[in-house]
Amino acid sequence: MDAGLPALPLRESSQLVTRQHLADGCDAVEVDDDTDRRRPVRRAARLLFKGVGGEPVNAATFSRAWASAREAVGLPARWGIHGLRHYYATVLIHAGASVKTVQLALGHSTPTITLNTYVHEWPDVLDRTRLLIDGALGQHETATTPAVSRA
Repeated sequence: MDAGLPALPLRESSQLVTRQHLADGCDAVEVDDDTDRRRPVRRAARLLFKGVGGEPVNAATFSRAWASAREAVGLPARWGIHGLRHYYATVLIHAGASVKTVQLALGHSTPTITLNTYVHEWPDVLDRTRLLIDGALGQHETATTPAVSRA
């Protein structure tokens, strides 16, 4: 980045750098997209990271680059790139994203896959559901205060 630019918050700064990178000749290359393994397709993609010749980065090259980046930011050695995916999903969930939103962001074929993987990240949903019903019924008890038995 230009030293003359004012300091930006990390998010704005990273977005600016990414936009500039894309504008500086991030031409599309053909990639195999197997997001839906039942219907793989070949399509054009503007890749943020490419090999020296402009081709998509292969797994071995990426693994070496990832190891250096992981070490530089202090992540544990066993923390793989897939951990970033889980981190992304968890941030979305804790920020209030719906199952459908997380499913689409991750490219899961169904919301069931998302729920089976991340259901433990929505631990307060049942409590919130109980509170909504308690409020609708005008009850003084809430999901966080146990109701006294009326039996």
